[in-house]
Amino acid sequence: MNTLQKTLNFSESFIKAEYVENVTNFPIDGKTIVINANDTGIVIEGKTLGPWKSSIYSSLIIPRACRLICITLDIDFYSPNSYPHAEILMKKWSHIYEIFSLPHLKQTRLWRSDVEHIDNIGFNLWYAAPCTNCGIHIEHSFRELHTQIYGIGRMQKFRSNNLNSIYQDVFMAPGYTHEPFYNEDSIYPWHQYWADSDCIWLATEFYD
Repeated sequence: MNTLQKTLNFSESFIKAEYVENVTNFPIDGKTIVINANDTGIVIEGKTLGPWKSSIYSSLIIPRACRLICITLDIDFYSPNSYPHAEILMKKWSHIYEIFSLPHLKQTRLWRSDVEHIDNIGFNLWYAAPCTNCGIHIEHSFRELHTQIYGIGRMQKFRSNNLNSIYQDVFMAPGYTHEPFYNEDSIYPWHQYWADSDCIWLATEFYD
């Protein structure tokens, strides 16, 4: 089968996000976050990248994969500076209060891109300003994973809907996808994303 490449609808001139299907000898040139968007592992440079795992690669060829998400930026993923295109994202993307009209989110500095749907999976990007509590919650109509794209943040777990009840920090560095927070019954603990710096991450949403 021929390789299919599709630019995702939340791509910008400074954020290139691409879906690639039926991969054969696919070149990765500059630094790229590669997500193995499939339920089986793939082999890159002799090492296995597990299902729905990710890493930053450059200057190599991926010999074979069913589906990949590839994301590049016009700056380094590890830059300690403020994100230079933040104002553009805040104007173009939806504020969290526009998506979830909850009073405590009205002043939350969090924005989301449009959602791209591929089969029963949704993909979207989020931007949060530094030192932002992105909202403790427990209910989802889907299962989700997050992949860090820019900056340093944390996925956090809580015993109740209270910041003081935190019991786990999962640090998110560029290129990292966390383990699922949901259990075998798709039940979540109380959890949230916390942004230590300017942060961009990819949310992958699985709809049954």
